[in-house]
Amino acid sequence: MTTVRIQMAVLFSVLTLLGCHQSMMQTQPNQPLGVAVQPVRNESGWGGFESDRATDAVVERLARSGSLFVPPADRVRAALADMGLDWARTPAELDRLADTLGVRCVLTVSTTSVDPYPPFVVGLEGVLHERRGKQSNPLDPVRTDASPVDPGTQPAPTLQAFRAGRVFDAQDADTASDAKTWAQSRVGHDAPLREMDSYFRYAVDRLLEALMASKPNAGM
Repeated sequence: MTTVRIQMAVLFSVLTLLGCHQSMMQTQPNQPLGVAVQPVRNESGWGGFESDRATDAVVERLARSGSLFVPPADRVRAALADMGLDWARTPAELDRLADTLGVRCVLTVSTTSVDPYPPFVVGLEGVLHERRGKQSNPLDPVRTDASPVDPGTQPAPTLQAFRAGRVFDAQDADTASDAKTWAQSRVGHDAPLREMDSYFRYAVDRLLEALMASKPNAGM
């Protein structure tokens, strides 16, 4: 198994290309940019999975550099609860969630497989939904009385999805070697092959690198 290794500096430069990272030279300081992380979905069948803890790990990783606006996980959960949802799935729901949280991108991560005992196995899939183009103007530019536009006449939200997924199996020699390399620069998480929490964070790092490196013309 070939492991893609990308420096985190490249990760955030790719985020810039995706429109999820705000340059200091930007002339529109009020433009909502950032990434909201939905609660991690457990599709692995493992009953011991802790979604809140996994979500916190994803949020922490994205927010680490301080150059991205990443709403706290509890704020995202509260926004979803206000919408009567566990997760936003449809374009309209994703657009509404992004608008509520003041971000341009919504990230959904799912676990597809988990073996919590060494050698660990963590399968992850991620989808980054990006709002594209200008958002609808709440005032009709044609009408002279500046009356609100009928919501029913508004165009459907335009979203672009970037996807990545992988099963991180510690029995694979390349994966185990890569996990050890990753651990050399992670204070407090230097034993990914012995500690499940560290191994999950390793998998999250590599998933995000692959996800943010996805290109719009890659057929995703």
